[in-house]
Amino acid sequence: MPSGLGVDVVNISRIKALPEGVKRRIFHPAELAEAASMAEGAAAEYLSGRFAAKEALGKALGCGIARLIPHQVLVERGEQGAPHFVLEGAALHLVGSARIMLSISHDDPVAVAVVLLSGGSDGPQ
Repeated sequence: MPSGLGVDVVNISRIKALPEGVKRRIFHPAELAEAASMAEGAAAEYLSGRFAAKEALGKALGCGIARLIPHQVLVERGEQGAPHFVLEGAALHLVGSARIMLSISHDDPVAVAVVLLSGGSDGPQ
C-alpha cells in the first residue's frame, strides 16, 4: 500500500519569470487557460500553487516531478473550493488507486503545497 508525504515551497516570482515554452511543459492546458483569464499577479500565484502541488506529489510518490510528466497533472478546485488532482497518463499509472489529499496556500512571496498519499495498490516505482 503506497503512502507518502510531500511538501514543496516555491517562490512566486520564479514561476512568474518562466518562459511560455517552459510553462507549456509544466502546466496542463486547462491550468494555462485559467491563468490567462487572471490578472498577472493572480496568475503567477495560481500557477505557483499548481507547480508546488505537482512537486509535492512527486515527492510523496518518491519519484520526483519529471516521472509524473507535469503537464498531464491537472490541479482543479472542487465544489467546496478545495484543490484536487486530475491525473492522466504516467501520473495516473504511478499513483494507482491511492487516495491523494492536497492542500495549497499562497502568501507572497511563496506558495506551498502538501500532499498525503494513503491506501490503494502499489503503482510502479
